[in-house]
Amino acid sequence: MFPAVNLIAVSIVLFALIIASVTFLYLRDRQMIDGLRDFLKRGKYRLRVEPPIKTPFIYDNLYKITSYEGYLRPDLPYTLILGIRATGKGQERLLYHYVGFYFPKQVELSETWLQGWRAKVAERGDNWAAKNGIEPTEKTWGSKGAPDQLPIRAERIENGGVILAWNCLHTSAAIEERIQDFLASL
Repeated sequence: MFPAVNLIAVSIVLFALIIASVTFLYLRDRQMIDGLRDFLKRGKYRLRVEPPIKTPFIYDNLYKITSYEGYLRPDLPYTLILGIRATGKGQERLLYHYVGFYFPKQVELSETWLQGWRAKVAERGDNWAAKNGIEPTEKTWGSKGAPDQLPIRAERIENGGVILAWNCLHTSAAIEERIQDFLASL
């Protein structure tokens, strides 16, 4: 009924596939980490012990959070915040990566400017709008969800500073795209 299968050959092929997959994931992660490290070095970022705000990505149970002080332009200081939230356990574990920009009060960002970013949070059409106290726009993005360029948070916080945040990987390319989006909005 079924053809005879050489179990040793099948085992070798499966083992090779597992090794190739693990190697690919390792090299991909190294490339992402090295790219981020180069980005931080080029921008002369300084590690900050704690983020400037307690909950930059709304959740207070983040798996990991790191922040760096730097400048988008010589006259534009900000803090780059990278966060990871883990949900589930074992095979059902999911990691969510967040990128945030915090601007201190002395960076004068108008309410009109901020409303433009809050409209982009609403444009996501998902629960992030509600978490920001914004009425979401009706959207159906499909199984992939809202595009990465739409922020998950845009808010002036108690100390007068502003936080912008996105749900995206911690790659230099993603961060540079978010920087360009921000600078184009000024």
